[in-house]
Amino acid sequence: MKKEKMQNLALTLSSKIISSYMHSEPLQVENIPGYEITLYDEDRALISGFDIQNVPLKQGFYADEGFEYFIDLSPQLHHGVKYLILKSKKTDKEILKLLQEILLVALFSVALIAVVGYLLSKMFLKPIQNERVKLDKFIKDSTHELNTPITAILMSIERLKKENIDEKILKRVDISAKRVQKIYSDLTYLLLESQHQNIKQLDIRKIIENELSLYEDLALKKSISIHKELQESTLTIDEVSAQRLFGNLISNAIKYNKHGGEIKLKLTADKFSISNSGIGIAKEQQSKIFERFYRANEHEGGFGIGLDIVKRVCSKYKIEIEIDSKSGLTTVSLVF
Repeated sequence: MKKEKMQNLALTLSSKIISSYMHSEPLQVENIPGYEITLYDEDRALISGFDIQNVPLKQGFYADEGFEYFIDLSPQLHHGVKYLILKSKKTDKEILKLLQEILLVALFSVALIAVVGYLLSKMFLKPIQNERVKLDKFIKDSTHELNTPITAILMSIERLKKENIDEKILKRVDISAKRVQKIYSDLTYLLLESQHQNIKQLDIRKIIENELSLYEDLALKKSISIHKELQESTLTIDEVSAQRLFGNLISNAIKYNKHGGEIKLKLTADKFSISNSGIGIAKEQQSKIFERFYRANEHEGGFGIGLDIVKRVCSKYKIEIEIDSKSGLTTVSLVF
């Protein structure tokens, strides 16, 4: 850059010398800040400026320990000028200034990278932080959720040891045991999902009937009536996934139903639907209910993994999920 700049300045000076000669004007050399200008004739006699030693009088750019020079032969003896020498002043200050600029740019760059890095890391770590909070909540909820039925089972067993067998106690033990069984089954499915590979054509009506039998007592406890219209239907799927798919839908229909409500199940050759008379699902929540650990209703039990399992199974076996919900009626449909 310095070389090109000095070359351009030298050519400009030479053109002015030639122009002044052509117009019969006296030789005048303007000062250029930061440079010294020397003019020699063809015998190296000084015409103007300061005598310069140890610089070859050849066209081109030269430099020594402290200065840069540009020798230009363009004047071609106009006004007797053979050599035009442009000499820069001491470069130490320029180098120092350049180093200062480099240092400032480097510091600014480092600061900018640090700020951008901090903002990006905060942005990228936010989802991880949210997941960590969800996981922490899940662990606390699971401890509480598992502890309740287990405590009930243990207390009931202690009473059975001391008293005659009571039907209510047996029912409570049965319901609590089934709740623990469902929690265990869901967690086991999530952990061992890749191992469920025994895919075959299953009787869906039979699967639904079996799952209903597991949750009948839970429905009875809330005085929920179940209406079913189940036709013959088959689906190619592994049995564990089918059980978790229909079991979670039935469990949710009971869990989020009102006391004394009703559930309607309908099965055709290519579609299954289950409706409940609960409070419904708000529009803004319908896209979130299939997220793991998400719970639309904090007052009901559960960890928010049931519908995540439903979504996983449907995605794996290309089953379409449809939700239609309003106050007092929610319908979830599976299209095979």
